[in-house]
Amino acid sequence: MISKARIHLLLLGLVLPLAGCVSTSPAFDQHAGQSLLTLRAQQTLQPNAPTANAKRIPEGMDGRAARETLERYQRSFQQPEKQSDGFTIGSGAGR
Repeated sequence: MISKARIHLLLLGLVLPLAGCVSTSPAFDQHAGQSLLTLRAQQTLQPNAPTANAKRIPEGMDGRAARETLERYQRSFQQPEKQSDGFTIGSGAGR
């Protein structure tokens, strides 16, 4: 006759491998998207900007510098810079 201890060991040996099949997905699904929302919130300078009525001066460059930068950027598409010869890269010869 088989003892109770052997039956328990046999059942444990059959059930224990099934523990690896338990899904942990519900725990992960519950927090899906949290990382993205946290990172987006950390990168927002002024979160209430769309609803705020405060008259704040925006941070950054002044109007003249911004205009010149934009004009220079747009001109770069009209008159692209001449590319140097590919064989002179790293030769140290100045032009």
